[in-house]
Amino acid sequence: MDIARFKASLASLGVDLERWPPDEAEAAVALLATSDEAVTLFAQATSDDLATFGDDASDLDGLVDRTLGRLES
Repeated sequence: MDIARFKASLASLGVDLERWPPDEAEAAVALLATSDEAVTLFAQATSDDLATFGDDASDLDGLVDRTLGRLES
């Protein structure tokens, strides 16, 4: 997965990688593990999502870590 595909998938599928098709979620996790740009895009999309629902977006690094940890286990 490249950045363009990741960005498009975030826009269409959202930030909950458990809702993505398994092969795409796996590719996204691999990209997030190697790309600072992907992490930034994911963090921003997550922040936007949280803000939409009035949730606290102050710990995005922790949220990214927890999300990736949950998907990798």
